[in-house]
Amino acid sequence: MFDRKELHRLVDELPEEKLPRMGDFFRHLFDEEELELNDETKKQVDEARERVKNGEYVTLDELLEETRDV
Repeated sequence: MFDRKELHRLVDELPEEKLPRMGDFFRHLFDEEELELNDETKKQVDEARERVKNGEYVTLDELLEETRDV
């Protein structure tokens, strides 16, 4: 599990060109509670949270690669 210190370290190591994308990602996280999710999206969020609980995750580099064209 990440703590603030580890997250700060990861952000500090990001290349400058990736900072805008991560800023958008963090803004999205803070806005999450304002979203109205449909049942299918709620199901997907619940499944994702369960995977995290089970230790299934991707690295930051993998996430950035997956969302490059989003």
